[in-house]
Amino acid sequence: MRTIERILNLVCEFLNKKNIDYVIVGGFAVLFYGNPRTTMDIDYVIQLKDEDIPILIKFLQENGFHADEYDMRAALKERSHCTVEDKETMFRLDIKGVYNEMDERSLRNKRSMMFNDIAAWIASPEDTIANKLVFAREQDIKDALGIYVRQYDTLDMDYLEKTAKRIGVHDALSDLRKKYERQKKQS
Repeated sequence: MRTIERILNLVCEFLNKKNIDYVIVGGFAVLFYGNPRTTMDIDYVIQLKDEDIPILIKFLQENGFHADEYDMRAALKERSHCTVEDKETMFRLDIKGVYNEMDERSLRNKRSMMFNDIAAWIASPEDTIANKLVFAREQDIKDALGIYVRQYDTLDMDYLEKTAKRIGVHDALSDLRKKYERQKKQS
């Protein structure tokens, strides 16, 4: 049975070879920045051209995924996401297009990481924190705090502050900073 890491390698290698612009966001980005958590999916924001859709679907089908061109086109048209399931495991790919400023920012500021000799593009820690604060579910706040704590010394605080103000989550960022400072005092 293949692992989620093997799936990540497989899909990223294909996207890289086809020069399809993408960024990994969500739980896998959180994991990359050192915040332990479980996830059963890899979330991709992809800049898909119309002619790339059948190529991507064919690749996914040939590599053991339940993928449907109609579903993907419908999701992109509706500005939603398309879930592609691995036939062998319970792992999923959640694929969405570039729909808003958050997606554009994540794609523009992506970072390259090496994962088992495959380059993968992942959202920056600052954008991952900001995006998690937008969604603001309990797990999202935990994820944002985990990245903030583990990446504190390397975060671009000026960028994070400006972004948080622009997207309306500055109060949430201030709360996050207070939680970090409380944790630091308790350590």
